[in-house]
Amino acid sequence: MNPTLVKHVLLPVHEGILGRGTLGYLRRLEESQHWSRRRLARLQAAKLRRLLTHAHRNCPFYRERMDAAGFDPTHAGPAGLKRLPLLTKADIRAHIADMCDRSVPGGLHPFNTGGSTGEPLQFFTCRGRQASDQAARARSRRWFGIDLGQREFYLWGSPVELSLQDRARGLRDRLTNHRLVSAFNMTPAAMQAALDEVRRFDPVHIFAYPSSLARLLCFARECGRRIEAPSLRAVFVSGEVFTRADRAVIEEAFAVPVADGYGSREGGFVAHQCPMGSYHVTVESHVVELLDDKGDDVHPGALGEIVLTHLDAFGMPFIRYRTGDMARRGAEHCPCGRPHDVITSIEGRRTDMLRTTSGGLAHGLSVIYVLRDAPGIAEFKVTQAPSLDLDVQIVPRGKLSPPQIEGIARGLRRQLGESLEVRIRVVDRIPPDPSGKHRHVVGPPVP
Repeated sequence: MNPTLVKHVLLPVHEGILGRGTLGYLRRLEESQHWSRRRLARLQAAKLRRLLTHAHRNCPFYRERMDAAGFDPTHAGPAGLKRLPLLTKADIRAHIADMCDRSVPGGLHPFNTGGSTGEPLQFFTCRGRQASDQAARARSRRWFGIDLGQREFYLWGSPVELSLQDRARGLRDRLTNHRLVSAFNMTPAAMQAALDEVRRFDPVHIFAYPSSLARLLCFARECGRRIEAPSLRAVFVSGEVFTRADRAVIEEAFAVPVADGYGSREGGFVAHQCPMGSYHVTVESHVVELLDDKGDDVHPGALGEIVLTHLDAFGMPFIRYRTGDMARRGAEHCPCGRPHDVITSIEGRRTDMLRTTSGGLAHGLSVIYVLRDAPGIAEFKVTQAPSLDLDVQIVPRGKLSPPQIEGIARGLRRQLGESLEVRIRVVDRIPPDPSGKHRHVVGPPVP
């Protein structure tokens, strides 16, 4: 499809049907990235006060929190957030009904996420927040000369994307110049097909889990093939920690910029690397705190937990949300000249890869989604033995029936191989590893 037609006709129609203001938000972001840091800070503070005032007025959970802290949302700034408690996943599970404003324009839209934490979480987004995240993503692409409507190849696999691969989704993808290939099915045959699809589609940019893309590239090299994409201008990765090993494989395969982004379904589009390599925080839509174990701000260069406040999440505010991910704050402004706060590295969790009975690899999220969406599960851990069989520990919410347990086992076998033995154990607690970390998908060594 002609990119100009997609950009100026099809995308505006699509956004209009959804009732989202993505394109207008993108225009504002294009302007604000050239502002002074002081002007950008004033915008952030004004948006924060608006969000806090809205949450106090419309969300009983936040009104109770603010009142208990003697907190005046109409005069608060980013520094004043420290007076409010941190928001945890447990808080959301216990109080989600009182955290939402169902009267927001466009209504609320449900999402589920488990990420790599193994703890399923339901939340809601509004159209305004969706527009904010989509616009921030589009702006980061423009830093690399990639505009709306240009061909994008996805090696991805959230259940939303994959469950919609029907005729309507296929038509929409073609109309908007997108192609999606599952990162959950990395068998030799599937990877050959993915290489063929890249050659046919000739993308202008690629978006992928870094470990899945690195695996595809290693497979291509072993088979004597190469990625054939003469129009390619940039590669973008996200969804897990971007290791040096994976970066080396990807950069060796492509003579184009390779950039990492940080975000999540519940946290939104938080930060992205610019061509200079710095992670620019989307301060127009986020307040990002990096905190130590005592809840204090870490010094530049020190490691801290990412705590987010999404400034455009009015349907279900996320105020001081603990992500569980770790990062280091940059001490200097980026040489690219953009005024955003800078993070030097994202050092969060990395999801393990799992092996399939057909000889391929599946992204660890493929089993996380099965367990995340199963009702009655509070926490889980999946360990794959060298034999490829799975040992699954589940902490239930209440009691799981035998049919429920068998349904979970079927879902896991469907992802990795019907001949797998799946051993499910219901336990009261899943202890952390000796390192103190909670790894919820543990795969065998990848050959």
